[in-house]
Amino acid sequence: MSYKKLIDENPFKESKTLGSPKIGGNACVYGACSIEDFPSGISDLRYTHEDASGFLDYPTSFTPANFWRKDSGVQAWMYEEPYDNWQDLYGMDAVVVFYHSGHGTMNDSNGVFSAPMGSAWGGKTWARSSSMVIDEKLRYLFWSTCLSLRVHDGHTPCRTWRGPNKGGLRMIFGYETTSVDSKKYGSNFWNQWKKGKSFSAAFLEASWSISKKQTPVVAAFGSNVQESRSRLNDERFFYNQAVGNNVCSYMWRESSSSRGLKAAKLVVPQNPEVLLLGSSLVEDDLLSKIANKIGVTKRTSQIISVGQDGMRKIGTKNVALYLDPSGTLQLQMAKANYRNGSQISESKATDIARGLIDDLGIAKGIKLSQSVTYNTFMGDANVKTGSQSDAKVVETIVQFRQVNDKMESLNADSGFVSVAVDNDGKITNVISSLKPIVDVQKPMKVKVPSKEKSLSLDEQLDAKVERLKREVAGSGALKLGADAPQVSVKTISDEIGYDFSSNYAKPVQQRDVEIKVGDYAKRYVLSVDLE
Repeated sequence: MSYKKLIDENPFKESKTLGSPKIGGNACVYGACSIEDFPSGISDLRYTHEDASGFLDYPTSFTPANFWRKDSGVQAWMYEEPYDNWQDLYGMDAVVVFYHSGHGTMNDSNGVFSAPMGSAWGGKTWARSSSMVIDEKLRYLFWSTCLSLRVHDGHTPCRTWRGPNKGGLRMIFGYETTSVDSKKYGSNFWNQWKKGKSFSAAFLEASWSISKKQTPVVAAFGSNVQESRSRLNDERFFYNQAVGNNVCSYMWRESSSSRGLKAAKLVVPQNPEVLLLGSSLVEDDLLSKIANKIGVTKRTSQIISVGQDGMRKIGTKNVALYLDPSGTLQLQMAKANYRNGSQISESKATDIARGLIDDLGIAKGIKLSQSVTYNTFMGDANVKTGSQSDAKVVETIVQFRQVNDKMESLNADSGFVSVAVDNDGKITNVISSLKPIVDVQKPMKVKVPSKEKSLSLDEQLDAKVERLKREVAGSGALKLGADAPQVSVKTISDEIGYDFSSNYAKPVQQRDVEIKVGDYAKRYVLSVDLE
């Protein structure tokens, strides 16, 4: 086995600047806005600054960003003419890549997206897609918000964004659903991109490593269907060239049961066990053997490239394996045939997935349970007329969860293996975040305050939800009184299983909730330990 240095790639092809991460440049490549502290009447968020920071951190090590504005510094002039390219330095249309993290909604029947600002400007406290004019520098638009890129209920990305896009915009990233208030979206995007993925694949995987109960969406524009689909599926570097605006192609990922279906609650087991986990199932020798099995030559499979962060890579541009510092293994095996819209059966995809897992030996000694099957969808729309083709399933993703004592892992980013299969029956991508079980123990007894002893698991979670509701809705900007916006809580799922977020896997009850204050909502993941 031999080792070499894995070199970080610059995501902006035309850039020749190198330096430490920073803001205040004038290259007009990157810009960002994030809002946590909203004006009165709008619920605050907790992690949008960390989200935006995570997005900016990697690419600005090559090219400094023009700006990163926060909270009250985020105003409507940055998003609308004539000031969205103020001084050729500031505003959404002053940069090639713009990232916004905050609240968003689409409660307009015409498909208009709205984002509340951090403070008023000229009496305006919103930025609305219907008032935006993208016609200067902007090519890649990231909305790390809820409901920014809808694909259901009569909506399409084309319907919302064909008006604002006056020509030049290459790609937009956003969500059909309410998204999670998480600090990891931006950094996860680059962690996935560094594994050789296209922008669209990196965005979908980054979002799903936070929650698989949300629906991430990516759209791309082009002069014709072939161009827009090629950009949607293959583009992985930023370019400042404008592109045609005749066709909008879009892609999203979700399960057939993800839209409003509450997961069945499991029975609490008696005397649940605690698992001590190892860091990874895959050592360098096995990594090399797997590479050889999936088509990497024997000579190349003996060369491991190692990054500064510990990322390991074996392979070529077309077939590659990545093992990240968390122990997650990803295999990039082929590009999906997106021209084939005849959906493969779930049973056939499952048989293909099981066969590969067994052949590669990536789940040796691990008990697996088949979990939810997910689909990647693709559709197209004519920008001029708004007419659209029927969206087709182009990829089926079969997921298996790690199991102990009839309880599955619950985490979005660990304790599972998934295999993506296109409609030709070709395996395109494999992700395995399985962990070896080193030891099994009984949980330690924790002394519980007397006033909490009588609370059931459901009651403990209810109390957490109530505290969270008051935190996001009443954090100084609002009061839960008669004049306050209506606050509602929707349970997305309620499950019992293992928390694999550390090497000490505890059995927990986990509840995903959506808290809505007025027009704006966010999702949160809460859990309590099983006694």
